[in-house]
Amino acid sequence: MINDNKNEKSLVSPLNKLTKRIWFVSFAVGTVGMMLRYKYPFTEMFWVISISTLILAFTCVVIILIRDIKIFERLIYLFATIALLIHSPEWLDIPAYLKNDYKVAEGVPTLFEIRSGRNNPERWEVVVDNIKFSMPIEIQENSYDNWFVINYLPSSRYIVDYKILSEQETKGKINYSN
Repeated sequence: MINDNKNEKSLVSPLNKLTKRIWFVSFAVGTVGMMLRYKYPFTEMFWVISISTLILAFTCVVIILIRDIKIFERLIYLFATIALLIHSPEWLDIPAYLKNDYKVAEGVPTLFEIRSGRNNPERWEVVVDNIKFSMPIEIQENSYDNWFVINYLPSSRYIVDYKILSEQETKGKINYSN
């Protein structure tokens, strides 16, 4: 009987270690993905962040349910997971992305500035329809007078696609809207 208990614990321990490792990898991938989302603003980065945060949440639930892990340790995993989920809302946009249910902001930007941060590369900060977007640095500086059409996801404001109209198209849009 004592031998059976030892075998059972020896099987549970590797499972606990594996679960913790999956959590750490998901946490690291999600954190790095969030820091690089402005440097590599492509659709794959959306999926990297979204899937890693979903795996993180799932493994956190498993960790919380494992009785062998101390309550203090479970709380640390829980708070770290909640912090990443709040800071990274991309996972909320998975249904909208799959249904192609994008929101559209269009107009001439009211703000058009280059921004950079310690962890973020240079990017354009653009405000269209009173919504702030981080756009790729490849946009030409003289585009501030042009009409922007930005397709984005509702929760994270992740830009799926954008188009900058030419000067003539912009004048036509402005005259049409007046």
